[in-house]
Amino acid sequence: MGFQRTGYDADTQTYTFRAPDGQIYESASGNRYGELYPQGQRPLLSEPEIEYNNAQLKKNNRESVKMMLPFALLAIVFLLLIFRILSGAGGTEADPGRPQVHCAEGTAAVQVEEGQTCYEIATANGLGVEDLLGLKGNEKVDCDNLWIGQGICIPA
Repeated sequence: MGFQRTGYDADTQTYTFRAPDGQIYESASGNRYGELYPQGQRPLLSEPEIEYNNAQLKKNNRESVKMMLPFALLAIVFLLLIFRILSGAGGTEADPGRPQVHCAEGTAAVQVEEGQTCYEIATANGLGVEDLLGLKGNEKVDCDNLWIGQGICIPA
């Protein structure tokens, strides 16, 4: 038809169009599609029609929210994962996912502190590194990959 939309009034919820001959038309209040009327000549809606149109708008809004819900949930899960990764990156606590140490009788577990090495722990307890790693419970200790909070068995 060649009609071009030229405006929208949010207060009255009417769309305004310009016809190819230059005449201005507008939609009925609350209707996105439907019959167009020459400007100033659109019929007034009755109370039941207004209520029906309002109910349709609310229904459309609910449908829009339902459509966005999966995206919102995905975004929330993504943000929670990022938060989890960033909050765990400090490495100041023992990782509960890593194996725990089980020391033999006559030995006690100590936790590795920041900057400690196997050599420092061994010499502080009167041992060599090989002796420290030979204690029962230290079989899985990797001196090249110690982490803060890791348990190591030392003589009691």
